[in-house]
Amino acid sequence: MTNTPNLALPYLAAAQAQKHVTVNEALSLIDALAQMAVVAVGATTPPGTPAEGERHIIGTGATGAWNGWDNSIALFSGGAWLRLIPQIGWMAWEVAAGELLVWNGSAWNSFVPNLQNLSGVGIGTSSDATNRLAVSAAATLLNHAGNGHQLKINKAASGDTASLLFQTNWSGRAELGTAGSDDLVLKVSADGSTFFEALRADGNTGAARFPNGMDPERRNIGGLTKGGGSDWWGPVDPFTLSYSTGSQQVLSQNRMYFMAFFVDRPIQLLGAFVAQHTASTTAGALLRCGIYRLGVPNGDNWDIGARVADFGTLPADVAGHKIFDLATPQTLTKGWYVTTMGVSGAGAYARYGRWMTPGLTRYYPHSSGTSAYPRVVAPQVYLYENGSNAEITGGLPASWTGNPVSTMTSTNNWVYQMVFPKWREV
Repeated sequence: MTNTPNLALPYLAAAQAQKHVTVNEALSLIDALAQMAVVAVGATTPPGTPAEGERHIIGTGATGAWNGWDNSIALFSGGAWLRLIPQIGWMAWEVAAGELLVWNGSAWNSFVPNLQNLSGVGIGTSSDATNRLAVSAAATLLNHAGNGHQLKINKAASGDTASLLFQTNWSGRAELGTAGSDDLVLKVSADGSTFFEALRADGNTGAARFPNGMDPERRNIGGLTKGGGSDWWGPVDPFTLSYSTGSQQVLSQNRMYFMAFFVDRPIQLLGAFVAQHTASTTAGALLRCGIYRLGVPNGDNWDIGARVADFGTLPADVAGHKIFDLATPQTLTKGWYVTTMGVSGAGAYARYGRWMTPGLTRYYPHSSGTSAYPRVVAPQVYLYENGSNAEITGGLPASWTGNPVSTMTSTNNWVYQMVFPKWREV
């Protein structure tokens, strides 16, 4: 054997003269093949002015000095081209494309590492024995290939767990999946140790249960006197499921009455309804109502915020239902609002809506100023202001200069609503 079996480097012969020629030839081949980087891949014609040591992977149908050297490596050494025949497993870095190529015995292919059965993968972090795949990044994208994309979370048996766990500072806060059964369960936690089931969907029937109750989005029931159609009369807060007609409430002359209500979703305010049971004994008396936003805490009350709508006036010296229609509907966003109503004459009475279960649960401020916080009680008081003749006859102010509430009272242990908004869904 005169050459090495893998790189075909020449051996020195016994008693060989001019040994340096053979050694230098072997060193030249090692220099060409070790850490091999080729200038280009696929060329079939030698370049006009190659540099010493320049290497190419020849394409199919080569001509000139490369004729018959298809897929071989051409090395320019000592002013001439030298053919290097690749062996299976030889690798070369293609400088132009920035790609690693491997000879498989018939073609040069891009090197693709084997990623099967890895012990773990960490992207931006380290994997461990439990979290074999660990990713630390701002986002993770799972894109479709074709019509869609499906993420599978499999478990061995029904009693095992297949779920998504949402954490805050490595402490569980919500879990969605099939944990301990084949029912789909959503549960939440405030501390990572005690979890409460919010939703359970039965795996056999699909029936959904809310083990800890639910806060339903309120809709007026169909049997209300002024209900029906796409427009609704009455409160829109989720704490009230129904109401009934209450007794009459005396409306003190030149006094404004206030009552808070909550809007849990955007609605379009169309107007308001007041049931005046008894006419005022004052000739020419007027009834005025409107809606304000709830303002900021002030003492044990809340200030009245900016005006949303001044519904104007209707005669108060005539009994009957008073319907106020807004010329331009107003959109109310989620939040607390206050209805207000007053009369300029004496002796007027109004019917009020009486909250039924669970409508007795309402919020009012406890403590004072910026330290005030909501307290839930039943029954709730209604609020009123003395000396407000200007607001009744001259128009509701756009904002109140101070806390208008001077007194609060409760009658018959019920909550009162004397102005009922008319609204529709946005």
